[in-house]
Amino acid sequence: MAYKKLWSLVLLIAILLVLLACAASPSKAAYRLEEEGIALDRKEGKEAKVLPEYELSPPSPALSDSALYSKTAAGSSIPSPAPGSSGLKAGYSDDNSQFGYFVDFLDKYKDVEHYSYNISERISLKISDSNGKSIANARLNLSAGGKKLLSGLSYADGSFRFYPAALGEKYSEYEAEVAYGKSSVKASINRDGPRLVEIKVPASRLIPDPLPLDVLFVLDTTGSMGEEIERLKATIDIIHDNLQGLKPNTLVRFGLVLYKDRGDEYITKIVPFTADVGEFRKQLAPVRAGGGGDGPEDLESALDDAVNKMNWNKDGLRLAFVITDAEAHLDYGREYNYIKAALDAKAMGIKLFSIGTGGLPLAGEYLLRQISQLSDAKYIFLTYGERGESEGGAPGSVSHHTGSNFQTDKLEAIIIRFVKEEAAYLSDHPLFAEDDYYSAQKIDSEERDETLSKLFKDALGSLADYSTYRISAESTCAILPVFAADSDTSLAAEYFAERLMLAAAELKRWRTVERKDFQKILEELELQLSGITDPAKSAELGKILGAELTVVPSLFKRADSYELFLRLIRVSTAEVLAVSRAKIAFELGL
Repeated sequence: MAYKKLWSLVLLIAILLVLLACAASPSKAAYRLEEEGIALDRKEGKEAKVLPEYELSPPSPALSDSALYSKTAAGSSIPSPAPGSSGLKAGYSDDNSQFGYFVDFLDKYKDVEHYSYNISERISLKISDSNGKSIANARLNLSAGGKKLLSGLSYADGSFRFYPAALGEKYSEYEAEVAYGKSSVKASINRDGPRLVEIKVPASRLIPDPLPLDVLFVLDTTGSMGEEIERLKATIDIIHDNLQGLKPNTLVRFGLVLYKDRGDEYITKIVPFTADVGEFRKQLAPVRAGGGGDGPEDLESALDDAVNKMNWNKDGLRLAFVITDAEAHLDYGREYNYIKAALDAKAMGIKLFSIGTGGLPLAGEYLLRQISQLSDAKYIFLTYGERGESEGGAPGSVSHHTGSNFQTDKLEAIIIRFVKEEAAYLSDHPLFAEDDYYSAQKIDSEERDETLSKLFKDALGSLADYSTYRISAESTCAILPVFAADSDTSLAAEYFAERLMLAAAELKRWRTVERKDFQKILEELELQLSGITDPAKSAELGKILGAELTVVPSLFKRADSYELFLRLIRVSTAEVLAVSRAKIAFELGL
């Protein structure tokens, strides 16, 4: 009876909240702010639409459609269930690696209220020292036509990205000046050239000992965030202890920016960085969830404090984790909005990882992913013990990596992992990275062609999603024949080549170019089939075939399966845009 009464009360509250939401008059403010490539699109009088979770947040292309992560559909007022035995877990999306996928995500859900920043075109700079090691905190100035466009610091992996379409004027050439210590170097960048430009500084990198490592938690403390707050309290010592043993040796400092909303006990509250974990624990202990209630919270004020009011270190690593289950108030008319905060964080070499917790609506996810992508970080989503293929569901014929719907771990473990990854860029002992691949097994309930179709669509789709160059449905792509590295796999290679062509046509991620008279073209170029594995040669073939892109497949026979490597080549520059790998059971070949 108590259980039924509880849910009756919950249902009543839900109905009241819906009625209140319906009674609230829509905002009449409709404006568009255009500054530095930023625009705020606000829809006036548009009826809100509650969509199923899988529509709100498509899982990454490496994930199964059943990888749902929210506790309830966005907009629902039903409270979250208690965590299952698997506890509070987290998965993540790397929208900078899956760049093509992320650009499509932004376009697909562009009607949500947000500030826009045109990232559709991206050029990545990679800054290294004379020994080829990545340099963090190198100062980079980008200019064009004698005009300085932007300035910022490189991240731990030496990266610095910029977005030509967001910089306004249509420059075709840019000049980058990189300064590190007493050394400096200049590099010219062609806007239509390679998407990745490497710049080598004539000096050896210097790693401070100990390496300063600042970890900031930007924490929504409104009423629905109690579980996440308690989890952070319970695991801060675990996080601290794991970061103490990093290589290189680190000096870890923790800080807090707590935030609620206007009309609450406070809007923001700052806890300065401290290397004393006991002191930090003491500051965290009294934090309680409370307030809020109208959905959006004042995230932009919190980001302002996080970027501009914290005493960040100058020569180490700077990482922030923004944790919330709500979208941001964009109706406060703040001049310093979340896009500006993300761009300032990028200029200061701060990474803003974002963590979306259960029930986060689409508008909240959209903003969080923008913030993290612009600051070269990742978007993390929390799960609450949902079960999927990895935890007892029926396995299929095609899986990604280990067969899990998504890689998931406890929140604190993912935080530790990401911090370790950043530190490892400055170490001579990088972290071991697991191989990433798709696999296909023969199952009785599925025909061989059907299994291979699923596998090759996943693998080809991954190439488009991970491409560093924007691919549209109008892009032209030539799928080259499969090169068989072993003489006894030639029949399987021919069969897989045909299945790849069919899969590409069905996938419709690009326009597939037919390979007419391919053998004749090879003879004219005096090339063997093995020669097309060279990016320059495959690009040359792509030009003859009239394609912007080529997919270059290579087949190997391993002890327990075939392995098919796929590389996506941009024809105009012969650069490798993305790589995918598939393991195929012998029974699926010829």
